[in-house]
Amino acid sequence: MTETTSKPRSRRRALILPRRVSLEAYFRAEDKAVQKNEFYAGIIRPMAGAKLNHNILAVCCANLMSNFVFDNDFKYKVSNSDTKIRIEAHDKVVYPDAVVICEKPEFFKGRQDTITNPLLIVEVSSESTEKYDRGSKFDDYRTIESFREYVLISQERKHVTVYTKQADNTWILRDYDNEEATAVLYALHNCPLPLKRLYWGLEL
Repeated sequence: MTETTSKPRSRRRALILPRRVSLEAYFRAEDKAVQKNEFYAGIIRPMAGAKLNHNILAVCCANLMSNFVFDNDFKYKVSNSDTKIRIEAHDKVVYPDAVVICEKPEFFKGRQDTITNPLLIVEVSSESTEKYDRGSKFDDYRTIESFREYVLISQERKHVTVYTKQADNTWILRDYDNEEATAVLYALHNCPLPLKRLYWGLEL
C-alpha cells in the first residue's frame, strides 16, 4: 500500500472591491444620512467624527472671516462644514471645515448644499490628516478655477499655514507660529486671523 500525501490547496481570497455608485445615488443617500459622507469617483467614504478642538477651531475661523466680511461690507459668503464642494476634475464631493464662496455662489446642478466656486478653503488638520490635507487633497482643490487660498489650521499646536495663489498660477506658502502671530488671508482682502483669538481657551 502506497501512502500519498496531498498538499492543501492554496486558498485565494477574492478581492472585494467597494461597490461604486452614481453621483445621483450618493446625493440621494446623503440627503437622508445621519453622518456625513464624501464621494470619491463612485466610492462613498464616511467621515470620521471630529474632536471638540477641531470643531471649535473651524467655527472660530469661520466667525472671524464672517465678521471681517460683514464689517467691510464685502459680498462674499462664509459657510461652515455643512457645505459640500464639487471637484469636477476628479469626480469628487467633499466637505471642507469652512469655506469662503465667491460673491455669487454657483451651485452644482441647482443643489443648494453643494458649490463649485470656492474662493478660500479651510481645513483643520490633525496628526493623522495633515499629510493628506497638504498633499492629494490640496492637489484636488487646485483644479478648481475659482480657488485662490488654502488655510490649514493645526489642532496639535498653535500653527497656521496659508497657501495663496499668485497671478502666474504658483502658490506662496506662509507659516504662522505661536499665539502672538497673525495669519493674513490675502485672497480675502488681507483678512487677519490672530492666532491668540483662534486658539483662545484651547488646551493643546
